[in-house]
Amino acid sequence: MLIKVRDAIREKRRNEFGMKVVLYHQDNARPHVSTMTGWTLYKLEWDLMQHPPYSPDMAPSGFYLFSHLKLHLDGAIFNSNEEVVNEGDLFLDSRTPQFFAEGIEKLPKHWQTIVDLIGDYYPH
Repeated sequence: MLIKVRDAIREKRRNEFGMKVVLYHQDNARPHVSTMTGWTLYKLEWDLMQHPPYSPDMAPSGFYLFSHLKLHLDGAIFNSNEEVVNEGDLFLDSRTPQFFAEGIEKLPKHWQTIVDLIGDYYPH
């Protein structure tokens, strides 16, 4: 699979691929930490970014999106799953592209704070 990814990157970035370093963000799922995967990454000469142990504070959805959704739904009472889905859709449709861009732009600082805490719980 990684060979296919490499080939796709080469195809899409023909003029740039040789000049750039590929950073592979590896999570801790079993297939991703297997010996075969490690050997393939070594052969590809990709720089490996280790994935820290799971923390809900690091998930972009938990950090930004769900906190806003929680405020949006605060106090709401639903009588069916369909009402919940419709309200979720309404929330997402009401957000501008800038809303999502802002969440993405805040991630590096947020993640650095968590790294600085050395895995301790992030105080919101």
